[in-house]
Amino acid sequence: MSKHRDKRPTIRDVAREAGVSYGTVSRVMNSHPEVAPDTRVRVQRVMEKMGFQRNLGARMLTTNQSNIIEVIVMDVHFGLVLPRMGQFINAAGYSTLYSECTLENFADTLNTAAARLVDGILLYAPKLQIPDDELLAMCHGIPIVRRDYVLDSKLTWVGYNQEHATRLAVQHLIDLGHQRIAEITGSLNFINPRWRHDTWFKMLESHGLEPGPTYTGDYSTFDKAMKTGYDGIYEFLKRGESFTAIMTVNDYVAAGALSALHNHGLRVPDDVSIVSFDDDAIASYLIPPLTTVYFDFDVQNKLASQFLLEQINDPDYKHHQHVLIPDLIIRQSAQAPG
Repeated sequence: MSKHRDKRPTIRDVAREAGVSYGTVSRVMNSHPEVAPDTRVRVQRVMEKMGFQRNLGARMLTTNQSNIIEVIVMDVHFGLVLPRMGQFINAAGYSTLYSECTLENFADTLNTAAARLVDGILLYAPKLQIPDDELLAMCHGIPIVRRDYVLDSKLTWVGYNQEHATRLAVQHLIDLGHQRIAEITGSLNFINPRWRHDTWFKMLESHGLEPGPTYTGDYSTFDKAMKTGYDGIYEFLKRGESFTAIMTVNDYVAAGALSALHNHGLRVPDDVSIVSFDDDAIASYLIPPLTTVYFDFDVQNKLASQFLLEQINDPDYKHHQHVLIPDLIIRQSAQAPG
């Protein structure tokens, strides 16, 4: 086969075949309105017939746009829910790039995003506490939306009200009659566990109840979360702590706690009640099914994506914050103490 037949068709090849100028083909590729409908159709048919694929690198150099949105995740490796943001991004005609980083290489990750000419950044950084002006400087002018509950930020973010979520969980246990409520949580350096821990403590105190034992572990991956729940129960029992109910930081931590309680002959909810957070897919399939605070992550992802697209398309975009309110899903893991 000759080199000529191996060569990929270029814009000039398409222009020659369609009988139009190079500029006309370029305008068709970029959906420019000033192209006659019949010409647009003819060029598109020739492109399809010739198997023409646009040179993205050349387009980026010409327009300083990539039609790529980068999802950056810092310090967690959940890897299941977040990539679904891609469906909302793709529907708007963008491609999605998914990156994971830590605080140590966060600046390098943003520098790389700028070098790629990404059009926007969706950031999930549940541990990151940073001044707005510092974050904006690191982003090199790239539009950014945080998928976090960061009350002190005036940039655009979408997050669930963690105080309200915790009040739902703790009040449910108090209403059932529990007076000794333990907590198994994640690192308090993370934003959500800190809000939940502080609210748990204040609520019990306001009801005249002494806070139960607390255990802090790692929930940055699913397996670490389950180990945290498991280890937390073992630690409580080793220390001889008394408790009739436990609030766990998420459903995977609850799954680990259920296993440890079972191993020690303690029944849920007869001996110990559990409430959790997320209403993950596993929550209703555990034995017993979990009472848990429901966060609709698809709604959170969709809104974060929508706000980023608005920001990309509007040079006068005004940052705003969107607080989501969760619900408590009552199942069989909590009941009145025996």
